[in-house]
Amino acid sequence: MRSKKILAVLFGTAGALLSVHISQAQQLLGLVVERNENGVEEPLPGANIVWLGTSTATTTGENGVFMINRVAGADRLVISFVGYRSDTLTVTDQKNVKVTLVSNQVLEEVTIEGSRSSTRMDVTNPINTSVMTEKELFKAACCNLSESFETNPSVDVAFTDAITGTRQIQMLGLSGPNTLISIENMPGVRGLAASQGIQFIPGTWINSIQVTKGTGSVINGYESIAGQINVELKKPQESEKLYLNGYVNQSARSELNLNYTVHTGEKWATTFLLHGSTRPLEMDENDDSFLDFPTGSQINFINRWVYNSGTGWLGQVGVKVLSDTKQGGQLDFNPEEDKFTTNRYGFEINTKRYELWGKLGYQFKEKPYQSVGLQLSALTHDHESYYGFNVHDADEKSFYSNLIYQSIIGNTSHKFKTGVSFLYDTFDERLYIENGINVAGTLTNSASFDRTELVPGAFVEYSYDDLQKFSLIAGVRVDQHNLFGTIFTPRLHVKYNVTPTTSLRASAGKGTRVANVISENTGVLASSRSFVFSNLTSDKGYGFTPDEAWNYGLSLSQDFTLDYRSGSVQVDYFFTDFKNQVVLDLDNTAREARFFGLNGKSFSHSLQVQVDYELIRRFDVRLAYRWLKVETDFTEGMLARPLIPQGRAFVNLAYETKSAWKFDYTVQWIGQQRLPDTSQNTAENQRSEWSDEYMLMNAQITKDFGDKWSVYLGVENIGDFKLKNPIVAAGDPFGAQFDTSMVWGPIFGRMAYAGFRFRLK
Repeated sequence: MRSKKILAVLFGTAGALLSVHISQAQQLLGLVVERNENGVEEPLPGANIVWLGTSTATTTGENGVFMINRVAGADRLVISFVGYRSDTLTVTDQKNVKVTLVSNQVLEEVTIEGSRSSTRMDVTNPINTSVMTEKELFKAACCNLSESFETNPSVDVAFTDAITGTRQIQMLGLSGPNTLISIENMPGVRGLAASQGIQFIPGTWINSIQVTKGTGSVINGYESIAGQINVELKKPQESEKLYLNGYVNQSARSELNLNYTVHTGEKWATTFLLHGSTRPLEMDENDDSFLDFPTGSQINFINRWVYNSGTGWLGQVGVKVLSDTKQGGQLDFNPEEDKFTTNRYGFEINTKRYELWGKLGYQFKEKPYQSVGLQLSALTHDHESYYGFNVHDADEKSFYSNLIYQSIIGNTSHKFKTGVSFLYDTFDERLYIENGINVAGTLTNSASFDRTELVPGAFVEYSYDDLQKFSLIAGVRVDQHNLFGTIFTPRLHVKYNVTPTTSLRASAGKGTRVANVISENTGVLASSRSFVFSNLTSDKGYGFTPDEAWNYGLSLSQDFTLDYRSGSVQVDYFFTDFKNQVVLDLDNTAREARFFGLNGKSFSHSLQVQVDYELIRRFDVRLAYRWLKVETDFTEGMLARPLIPQGRAFVNLAYETKSAWKFDYTVQWIGQQRLPDTSQNTAENQRSEWSDEYMLMNAQITKDFGDKWSVYLGVENIGDFKLKNPIVAAGDPFGAQFDTSMVWGPIFGRMAYAGFRFRLK
C-alpha cells in the first residue's frame, strides 16, 4: 500500500509537469578539429563549447561533434581546449559550424600530451557504467559483438556447446539472458535471438558499448538482472563518408564490411551498413570426426535515415535485414543424404530476421532540460534448426514502444524522467526430442510452446546531483503482464565523491524476466538427453513463473597520478539473490536435461578488482582479477553452477608508437569450473568433477598509414590450448551418452588472422 502511495505522488508530480507550455527549440550542430603534423584534420574530443555570457555549455564527443542549444540573445560561441588557442564565432542563422583549433604557440618550450582511455568509467553517472569506445574495439579482430569483449575483464564469453560455435555472454557469473542487451536503448538481443543474437551485430557497425553492472535504469525495462550492455551503432552525424573493412583467418573465415554515409541536405542524412561473411571450409583439428566450427554464411544490412529540423525536432528511422545459415556436425555430413538418418550426425541453424525501428524527439525552446521522445521497433524472427533427430523451429513477432518525457523540478539539480511503454511478443515454437519430453509426468516426443505476451507499463525516475559530492537516481516502474500479472520494479543508484578522486557507488534493485527456456539453452539440444519439465509453477508459457532476482552492488573508484601519469583502481562487489528461477539441472542423471522451478536458494557473489595505468608514455596496462561464487539448490542439493570459472585473472597491454604502430597483448587465466556429473556413463565417457585451469593469450599488431588506411595482423590462443575430448561419446553420436554441452574451454587452437581498414572522412 505504501509503494502505491509513493507511485501516486511520483506520477502525480510528473503529470503536473507535463502541462508545461510547449514551444519550439533550436540547436546548433558543430565539429571541432585540429590539424596533425601531416596537415590532416582530426576530430578533437573533449573541447569546451559555451555561449559567451551564459552558462549554456557542452563538450565535443569522441568524434569531435557537439550539439548545443541556442540561447535567445546569445550569438557569440566560445570554443576552447587546453593547449590550443581559443576561438570565438559569431553565429546567426547557421545550422552547422566547423571549427579548427590551432596549437598554442606561446608555450614553445613545453610539450603537453594527453590521451583518452579506450575504456573509461562514466564518472558523472551514479549507475556503474563503463564505456568502450571504437579505439577499444580495434584492439582485437572484433568481428561481431560476441568477440568485442576480449579486452574487457567484466564480461565473459563462453561457448554453449562443442559443435555449433554459439557464444553466450556471462556477467557477474550469470548467463547471457540475465543481462539486458539493447541496441541504442531499445530491445536488442532477447526472445528467440537469445542464443545467436550477439553474433548478428558486426563489430564494424559499433560506435561504442556501454557496460552497466547490476540493475540499470527503469526506463529501459524490467528485464535487467546482472546488468545491461547497450550498443551504439554508427550514425550519420558521427560516421565516416566511407568505411571498408576486410578480414580473413587461417580457417578461411572471411568477412567484408562496408559503411557509407550521405548527407542529402541540411536536414537529412543516411548511413548504409553492410556485412557479409562466410566459413567455407570443414576443419577437425582434434580428430574426433566433428567439425570444430560450422560452415555457413551471413548477410546483414542496415539503412538508417536521420532528420534534424533545426527547430527542435529530431527523428530517425531504420531497417535491418539478416540471413544467417550454419551447418555442421560430422565431417562430410550432407543434409540431402544424411539428414534425419544415422549415416552421419549433423545440424543446421537457419535464421531470417527483419527489423524496423524509429525514434522521434522534441526539445523545448530555451529549456534544454525539457524534452519528449518516442521509441518504436518491430521485428519478425524466423528460426529453423535441427540437431541429429532433435528439431527446434520457432517464429517470433515483436513490437515495442517507449514514450519518455524529461524535465526538472525547480532547478537542474532535480531532474526526472517519466513515461509509458508497451511490449508485444508472440511466439510460435515447436520442439521435437528424439529421446522424449516429460512434462509433469506426461511423456511425449513433441511439444508446442505458443504464447502471446502483452505488457503495458509505466515508469518514473528521479535524479539528484549537487554537482559536488552526492548524486542519486531512484526509479520505479509497474508493468502489467497478461500472463503473469503485475511486475513491480524499484531501483536505486547512489554516488558519493569522498574526495575529488575517490568515488563510492551503491545500487539496489529488482529485475524480472520471462525465460525463453529452449532458445536460452540450445547447447543441450545437441545431445541425446531427454527433456524433463518438473516442479511447474505456472500453467502459462513453459510452465514456470518469471525469473525474479534482487541485485545489490557496491563499487569504489580511485583515480591517482603516479610519475606524472594517470591511473585508476576500481573495486566492485555484487550480490544477486534469486527469488524465482528456471533451473537447468544436468546433474540428476547424464541422460536428462531437467528444467524445474527453483525450490530453495540461488545466488551469485562477484568481486572484481581492476587497475588501469599508463606505465610509460603511450603504454597502457590493465590488470584485473575476479572471484565468483555462484550456487543453486539443484535436485542433489546446493551445488556450484556448472561451467562457470571460480576465478579469472586478466592482463591487457597496449602500446602505440609515434609512427602509428599499435601493439596489443592480452593474457587471461581461467580458473576451475565444476562439470556436470557423468558418473553414470561408461568409464570412457566419464569426465572429472572439475575442469583444469588454463591460460589464453591473444596479440595484435596494427599499422596506420595516415588517416585512411590501416592493416592489422593477430593471433588468438597463442598457446594453442584446446580441449582434447570436448564431445562426450563422439564416436557414437546417436547413442544414449552423446553430449556436446560439456564445454569449458576452446574447441580449436591457435588462430592467425589479418585484415585492413579504409576510411574516407
